[in-house]
Amino acid sequence: MKRIIGLIVLAVLLCINGAQAQSHNTKSLGVSTGYLFDSENVHAGIFIHLPVSKHWRVAPSINYAFSNHDCYELDINGDVHYLVPFAGRFSFYPLAGIAFQSWRGNALQSDKELSNTVNKFGINAGAGFEMNLSRRLDLHIEGKYIFIDKFHQANLSIGLGYKF
Repeated sequence: MKRIIGLIVLAVLLCINGAQAQSHNTKSLGVSTGYLFDSENVHAGIFIHLPVSKHWRVAPSINYAFSNHDCYELDINGDVHYLVPFAGRFSFYPLAGIAFQSWRGNALQSDKELSNTVNKFGINAGAGFEMNLSRRLDLHIEGKYIFIDKFHQANLSIGLGYKF
């Protein structure tokens, strides 16, 4: 019984501490890594989260997908997040935005085209989950679908941001 009471007290103290340390929608700069499912590429990148109001933020990012099947990819995203805080240090956010992708590789050449580069614009839609690890660090997991002509694909990523 003492153990249960001790665990409850500890949980309450952690929630209070998390609520006091919580700073929803702050600026952050970070790194992320993820996986592009249709092209089967692993990517890494950088992002910045810039709040525009209590619940809204813009989230530009740049990612580079490493070669798989002789294709490399650079993408630039401009997403908007709507933060829904819950349980003190957690947030859920739906997202939408625009994407620019530049694919390069010999696998892109066809009989009709001699170019090995394809540039496309599209849109992003998805959702994410964010957890404040401390006053200065946050962790997010994000899933989105990228709607780009002939390059549609799902993207799952995880990132670590430094809040400033």
